[in-house]
Amino acid sequence: MIRICLATEDVLSEAAAEKLLTASGKTVQIAQRLRRDGYGYLKTNLPKFNQVAANVMPVFLLTDLDAAQCVVDFIRDWRKGLDLSERLLFRVAVREVEAWLMADRRTFANWLGISADLVPAEPERLDDPKRELLRLVDRSKKRELKAMILPEKTSSRPIGLGYNTELTRYVRDCWNPQAAAASAPSLARALKKIEIFF
Repeated sequence: MIRICLATEDVLSEAAAEKLLTASGKTVQIAQRLRRDGYGYLKTNLPKFNQVAANVMPVFLLTDLDAAQCVVDFIRDWRKGLDLSERLLFRVAVREVEAWLMADRRTFANWLGISADLVPAEPERLDDPKRELLRLVDRSKKRELKAMILPEKTSSRPIGLGYNTELTRYVRDCWNPQAAAASAPSLARALKKIEIFF
């Protein structure tokens, strides 16, 4: 069994990263989970994660590209000249992990009870995948799901209180990373890298 440390932005990214490890077919034990809200914690602590990877156990770090234009430049900016350990698996979701979730179009559409034709064929090309995901949820006839994921009309929050809970359940119970990889190149690269890594 391979023990690994998981470093992610939030609970949804953590669930996606764990699903990718499971999809690899390797027997992996997540020995430690490191996450906060947003990428700042990951970027600040990259040298520590690198040290853990080099000296203790492999680290899988997953973050979102967000508004940055180039993955290579993004990683270079985070590294600041640091030589990354071969045991640090640093992957970037283009633009957000939500794009990866929608990339499994038929499953995502079925989960929402909408036509697969409504789900973008190339979700990584979207400027704001989370906004598109919320728009698709709004088209669902599943009232309980909508109530959990969408913000209340009077709320200043961009997402509903159950956003992470429901989408994490979707990832664990429904999402197929291999099917999604056909429409999400950064996900395909992540799966390939995980296969080589182990």
